[in-house]
Amino acid sequence: MNEREKVIAIALREVGYLEKETNRELDHRTRNAGDENFTKYARDLDALKFYNGKKNGFAWCDVFVDWCFVAAFGEAGALKRTFQPSFSPFNKGAGCKYSYGYYAGAKRIFSEPQVGDQIFFYNRERNAICHTGLVYALDDGCVYTVEGNTSPEEGVVDNGGMVAKKSYSRDNPQIVGYGRPNYR
Repeated sequence: MNEREKVIAIALREVGYLEKETNRELDHRTRNAGDENFTKYARDLDALKFYNGKKNGFAWCDVFVDWCFVAAFGEAGALKRTFQPSFSPFNKGAGCKYSYGYYAGAKRIFSEPQVGDQIFFYNRERNAICHTGLVYALDDGCVYTVEGNTSPEEGVVDNGGMVAKKSYSRDNPQIVGYGRPNYR
């Protein structure tokens, strides 16, 4: 299994996980479901002091992606592959705009996807990059993703409360680009 396949396999195993109402039963896929943005992903990265502060209870799409990289490659390997600074105070924190910025700074944002890329979505109303996930498959017309904090509903859902598989037309105007990790 190559590195792209490894991180994608980890992400796909999480499909169906629901965010929690409180910090209870974070490891259970469906119990204590709610809309308060508590997840095992943020708990685990908070324990590592991965970000510039605790992220449990906050929007978690980017946290999910980072967690998948940590699960696949360990903390140092995840930071290196996603171009994030290796220690605070330089690591700004979980957030799509920060992750996009790390890839952009490394000149690793692309308009054509590859399996294993981190996809980024733009929201015009908020004038911001608002959501992210991982590309797990492609065909001529579509990109297939696995995303945290979304729903199985059609379109970009940037606070949907679960890990889900999604698909988008490759010319979807909300796709702002693809961050290409430093896979070996």
